[in-house]
Amino acid sequence: MEIITVCNQKGGTAKTSTALSLGAGLVISGKRVLLIDMDSQRDLSKSLGIIDKDLEYTSDYIVNGKSIKKTIMKLENGIHIVPGSYKLTGSQIGLTKVDILKRAVWDINYFYDYLIIDTAPSLSILSVNAILVCNTIIICFVPEYLPFTGIKDLNDTINMLKDKYNINPRIKILITMYDQRKLLHKKAVESIRKHFKKDVFNTMIRTCVSIAEAPGYFKTIYDYSPDSHASQDYKALTKEILKLKEKK
Repeated sequence: MEIITVCNQKGGTAKTSTALSLGAGLVISGKRVLLIDMDSQRDLSKSLGIIDKDLEYTSDYIVNGKSIKKTIMKLENGIHIVPGSYKLTGSQIGLTKVDILKRAVWDINYFYDYLIIDTAPSLSILSVNAILVCNTIIICFVPEYLPFTGIKDLNDTINMLKDKYNINPRIKILITMYDQRKLLHKKAVESIRKHFKKDVFNTMIRTCVSIAEAPGYFKTIYDYSPDSHASQDYKALTKEILKLKEKK
């Protein structure tokens, strides 16, 4: 099972849109996919129409050491998801273990081809759990100056975790919300590709209003606006992800 963690310490980087669109793209490609919402804001869950904040079996259930199998919801569009919970904010306060997720997903290792984890816009103990369990880390990057400095800081933190816990996940940077009309964006893309080279996806996710509208209808971008830039770009990203697994 390929485990992908989508993260960024900063909000507003299309992190949740990427987790959802990539997961849906992989399902369309015939893969068995499970999404895990590890954000107390529950945006991933809400985007799929799961709006009941008092669900009994959620990612918080896993954090408290319970079986992941009870938490999995199977949706009509073929996506399986472990919903998020507002309780995660409180649960992580006393959490000291960094292998909670690793232990949980062991029970479903042979049931899915891909597991995609959406994390909160912070580097909490929950995010550390998500980083330590994954094979690939996707860092979403809005092409501007301040996010660029944040990417370097986050990359340094991940490398520190790699040394401390003897892990070696692939780190890939995804350029999101790209507007080719903006000179700032073009320059930022040049800088990020020069600095991180092959660690940057070839695909860039262009700015597109449809990606912001789709969650309001509880639809993926492919169902809501199949001909949009975002749909085309996330299909291209899905192909890159499939090729990455083939190279392993």
